[in-house]
Amino acid sequence: MNQYGRLAKQHWQEFRPARITEIDDPETFFTELGTDVQDEVRARWTGERVAASSVVGESYLERAGRLQQMRRDAEAEVLRELILLPADDHVDLADDPHLTDTEVAEEQWREHHLHELLAGHGLPGNFTAPERRRLRAGAPTRLLELTGLSDEALGRQGLM
Repeated sequence: MNQYGRLAKQHWQEFRPARITEIDDPETFFTELGTDVQDEVRARWTGERVAASSVVGESYLERAGRLQQMRRDAEAEVLRELILLPADDHVDLADDPHLTDTEVAEEQWREHHLHELLAGHGLPGNFTAPERRRLRAGAPTRLLELTGLSDEALGRQGLM
């Protein structure tokens, strides 16, 4: 089990104990999850390195630092998505008394589809223009970039 699998196991034991009891073979589950996280971090970091342009006048150490920061950013994103999940007692959107049923349904729709895009299980072009507007509503710039929903990405695809 790699470092990510151990981190997941530790986090889940502390914050998601009920979920662990539902897993048939926790050792295999966390070993595979660790491998998946490692592969995803590597894939995102590689994609960002390839997409990043060289900075004129940047020294070797500055470039190394910038690339290392890209790796840490990719790792942090993947950890939030796959390992550092909310605690078992986390309040669900549906339990928020300030949200209407329509608002809860909208947020759940948005979360589901953004997660699918992040995981590479869809493309922005698969959505209609109104659906893309719904997905983009209130989303952070970085999330729009990662999902291909940024103005620049949509423009390149002729969707903006």
